[in-house]
Amino acid sequence: GHEVSGIVVEVGSNVRKFSIGDRVAVPFILSCGCCRECDPAGRNRPTICERQEQPGFTMMGSFAEYLALPRADRNLSVMPKNVSFVEAAALGCRFTTAYRAVVQQGKISAQKTV
Repeated sequence: GHEVSGIVVEVGSNVRKFSIGDRVAVPFILSCGCCRECDPAGRNRPTICERQEQPGFTMMGSFAEYLALPRADRNLSVMPKNVSFVEAAALGCRFTTAYRAVVQQGKISAQKTV
């Protein structure tokens, strides 16, 4: 499945923002942060990352017992304690879809009023 949330059980040597035991939500699209689509000084469109990975599609997904997620510091979010794993997992795909519709396709920015 592509809707993922869970508890961190191990961290890689390059991970700085997360610790074992953190409750995390995972977006549907794991962006690289380095390509021309991700570059905040350029297009700033991480949802169409040129090197994206997608849990459940290009890698193991939420039906796996454990997942190794690339670029965790960039892509994962700590879940508030009052948000369930089911709620957080459901947000991954829905948020990405809504974000792209409003910001990228609708061209809405902080300077615009809807």
